[in-house]
Amino acid sequence: MAATTTLRVRPHTRDRLNRLAQEDHVSAPELLDRLVEREHQERLLKAMNGDFERLRGDASAWAEFKAETAVWDATSADAGTAG
Repeated sequence: MAATTTLRVRPHTRDRLNRLAQEDHVSAPELLDRLVEREHQERLLKAMNGDFERLRGDASAWAEFKAETAVWDATSADAGTAG
């Protein structure tokens, strides 16, 4: 079993966490792990989208990026199959 620690949460949060965990047939710590991982992934995606937005704002940098990705697309085994 993985090491654990105590985390202080409000009683209504604990109750909701336990109820959701029961619905998913997992432990509360497992559900909490999933929720934290989902939040982490959402933040990474948000940051990446912001980076791409800034990149598209620089016409020269965006053209360079598109040229580089075109080279990678041409060398991939599934080139031309993406929509």
